[in-house]
Order: sequence, then structure tokens, then C-alpha cells
Amino acid sequence: MRVLFFILVSAGLAVCPCVLPICAQPLEGVSGAAGSIRIDLSVSPQPGDIVINEIYPRPFPSGSEFIELFNRSVHTFDLQDLTIRDASSSPFPLSEEESAFAPGTYKVLVADDIAFSNRFAGVPHIAPARWASLNNGGDAVILESGGVVIDSLFYAGSTAEAGRSLERIDPGAPSDPYNFALAIDTSGATPGTENSRYAPDMSGPALSFVKALDDIRLDLYFNEPVRTGAVSPGSIRLENLVAQEVQTLGPDRLRVLFPGSVRGVSVVVEQVSDLRGNISERVSAPISYRPVPRDIVVNEILYEPLTDDYDGLANQVEFVELVNRSARRIYLDGIYRTRDPDEYGDADTVRAQGRFIGREPGEYLLFAAAGMENENAPVVTGKGLTLLNEGDRIRIHREDGEVLDDVRYDPSWHHPDVLETRGITLERIDVDGSGNNPQNWTSSVGPDGGTPGLPNSIRIAGKDPLSERGMQITPNPFSPDRDGVDDIVRIRCTFSSEISRIRALVFDLAGNQVRQLVASRLVAESIELLWNGRDDADRRLRTGIYIAFVEAYDARNNVMDVFKAPIVLARRY
Repeated sequence: MRVLFFILVSAGLAVCPCVLPICAQPLEGVSGAAGSIRIDLSVSPQPGDIVINEIYPRPFPSGSEFIELFNRSVHTFDLQDLTIRDASSSPFPLSEEESAFAPGTYKVLVADDIAFSNRFAGVPHIAPARWASLNNGGDAVILESGGVVIDSLFYAGSTAEAGRSLERIDPGAPSDPYNFALAIDTSGATPGTENSRYAPDMSGPALSFVKALDDIRLDLYFNEPVRTGAVSPGSIRLENLVAQEVQTLGPDRLRVLFPGSVRGVSVVVEQVSDLRGNISERVSAPISYRPVPRDIVVNEILYEPLTDDYDGLANQVEFVELVNRSARRIYLDGIYRTRDPDEYGDADTVRAQGRFIGREPGEYLLFAAAGMENENAPVVTGKGLTLLNEGDRIRIHREDGEVLDDVRYDPSWHHPDVLETRGITLERIDVDGSGNNPQNWTSSVGPDGGTPGLPNSIRIAGKDPLSERGMQITPNPFSPDRDGVDDIVRIRCTFSSEISRIRALVFDLAGNQVRQLVASRLVAESIELLWNGRDDADRRLRTGIYIAFVEAYDARNNVMDVFKAPIVLARRY
């Protein structure tokens, strides 16, 4: 639903919803014609008794502007007592003679009697002697009685579309940003009848999203404006922690401060009410934490999509897939994807815009060129990713510049058996491994050339802890036949020293070195290496048994650890 933004012109407009009818249908047996119903002259309309229910600021050239009012009180008023104006005009009366406005009925005010009748034949209406045009660029509509504002709204020009009215959603609710939307009726407007957007709010507010700003603060977002002043710290709990302070940041947003560190999965709020008085006894929502480096990483890249309309294959768009590799839910609205700037300083930045983008552990987010849709993950589109076919940089960072992941991909990362790489994505094998290690990337074997929004076709998952000194080979045997199952072998080592220099080799049973995995590298207490079953010349090796050999040296070049383990290379037929 497209939400339109309005601002109350009169401050302090308050309505008690408990005494107002919530049905927008005309009351049975009541006529709006003068003389057929008694007008109680002793009762003057109060703020909220009559509401601006629909406006038509941008009619087609042959149509007429109109304003529809709805009497949601239990009294009958005289239109002679009401005036209306825009942001700059003086008030003018709605009627020059006595005219009854009965409870539960509509009054349609039009700028052009003939044009309106031609467009909406048979709809009762009033053409005031004066009319203040509803400006296309935005304007105010203010209804008054004796100088008292009964209802008012301001519409922005960007929210008004030609041939479509702006309708009030709930006649019993205040004029707020959530209570108006573009008409969805086929005629573009519903003067004198129930609005096409009519949807009375009969339920209490829900908690839409929760952001953890830091160790002690949460921002709470509700799905509608709430009585923020009535929400006490004692009604907000985070597991066994009770809030210490509540700050109002907006009609639907609270900032909550806790006396201790914010931890846990969800937050609970009790006894929260919307502006109409609907109460939710208890609402909750999961907490989304701010991502830190390596919480989210680049997981899949399509830099050279298929775009030929005549090749018989489905066209693709460039995309970069991110995955939440952390153990907690994180929010990603506001993060950026940038590349190296060109000679003109253009870094081709694409920002993840959206109020709420939360991702659970293992869930994905896609940065893509325009035109991509995905049922499994949110898609962030921009002016075009323009990923270079010869290799490029993909830098993911927060608004404050904190880098979350930084990958410089290269076409050589594709599997050597893939002769045509167009339309084939690069997939990260191990989300915990380096994003710039060529051995940690390979060509997708997904049926559509990739797996956007889904687990990679070739990946390593489910690591077992290796806390003691030694070597672990998994899976063993492995089968590097590009069927998406056990295509990569993982060699994990834990050393006796906190810092070591290592070398890692693979031998055949005859003692010949077939692959040098590491020539010389400083490592911490442990390391993980990947092998794809190919030799140093990038040739496929035969099935059989191979030996993984890893040596670790101290600072004086003394051998500290020597690990050997067999690896079974098999193929599926």
C-alpha cells in the first residue's frame, strides 16, 4: 500500500474516538436534504466531528476538483456554519442557505458543477459560490466553524496523482500520515460513497522493527502512531532486563535505554495504545543488531550476465549476493556497495535504502541492476552495478565508513573446466574463509547459472570444532566432479605455537609433489586450507589416495609440528 504523508495544520487537534461512529455508510432513513431532518442549532461542531474524507486535487482536464466531508458525529449540523479555506485564502462558507449535514453522511464540495456532473453522474454535490484551487504542488485544506478548526490536512504535490483522489482510510482515526492513501477504485475516486481505501482500525498497534543502536539503546518502530507518552519504561522488557528510560523520536518510534547491556533475541512491550484508543496487551519483535566487520560477506557474484534476446536463454542482470554469516539477526538498511573510483572520481555507489531490512543468520541480501526480482531475498537496485568483466572491487560498508567486507574478484577464479563463463556466477566456497583467496571461489553449478538468494551450489558448511593440536580432513573422500557435492576438501590444522610459519603440500603415493598449497606463510594457532583436486598446472588429478603434508616452523626456523594425513580423491560416475 502506498502511504501518503499529511501534516495537521491545527496543533492540538484531539478527538475522543469512543463516541464516534466507525461506520462510513450513511445512516439508514436519514436524508441530507434541507427540511427533511431537524438541525440542532444548540450544537456546534467540535474538532473531529466532521472530517475531510477525500480530496481530488488533480482531476483530468475535463473533470473538477472536489472535497468530500464526512459527519462522523451523532449530531446534525448546518452547512451554513462551516467554512473552508486553503493555505493562503480567506475562509468561505460551504452553503449560502440552511443545509442539514446528518450523522454518517457525506457532503461533496465541487469546483465546477458541470464538469463534476459529467465525470460523476448522479452524485449529489454542492458548488460553493467561491472556491480556492487545490494546488497540484501541494496545499492545505482547513475546515472551520466559528474560527475553530474542525479538521485540516496538508497534502504534498508528490503524493497527488492525476485522476486519482486521496482517500481517508479510517474515518474514526485522526488525520495522520498513515490515514490517507491514493484511491484504488477503477474510476479513480469515490465521491459520496465509501472510500475504496476504507479500512477502520479495530486492532492495537504492532511492533514492526527493533534496532539495537549500541550496548544500551534500542529503537522501537510501530506500524502506526502510538500514544508514546503512555508507554512507561516498566512496560518494556528485554528478557529479564527492564527499560530505564523511554524517549519519543516520532509518532511511531521510541528510543529505549536499558540499565545494562542489550542482549537477547527479542523485546516485549506491554499495554501500548494507538491514537484511536486500540490497546495491544503485549507486542514483541526480534532485535536486529548493527552489523560489524565480517557479519555480512560477499557470497556470490554475477559480473557477466546473459543479455542476448535471441539466444534462447533467459536474460540475467548483474548482482552481488551478501550473506549474514553471524550468529545474530542484523539490520542492513543504510549499507553501501562501492567500487574503486574511476578517473572522474565516480565510485558507483549503491545504497541499501529501505526502512527495515533485517536478515537472520544465513539469510541473504542482493545488490542488483534494475529488473531483478527474487522471492528468497530482498533486492537492492540502483543505477546499475557496472561490474567489470575483467575484474573489479566490491566493497560493502556502513554509513559511517566501517568496512564489512571487501572483495576484489577476478575472472581467473572460475573453474578451469568452465570454458564459457558468461551467465555463470562466482560462488564463495567458505563464508568464514578469505574473500580474496582465489581458492575460496569457484564457478556455480546451479541450474540457472547461479543461486541468488539460496545456498551456494558448491559450499562448505557445518564445521566441527578442532581445539586440539593436529590435522583434520573433511570430507574424506571428496569428489571434485562439479556436481555440488563434496567438490572441495578442507584441510584444517591446529599448531602447538600461537604463531608459526608453515608450508603445505600434497603428494601422490609415489612421493611426487602434485600441489603446493602454501609455500611460506605466517599463521596464528590454526589454519584452514582448501584443495580442489587439481595439480600445480591446474590439471585434473586421477582418482586415488594423496597425502596432505603440513610443516610448522618457529621464529628460528626450527620445525615445531609435522602433520600428514591421507586424502581420498574419488569421482562419481
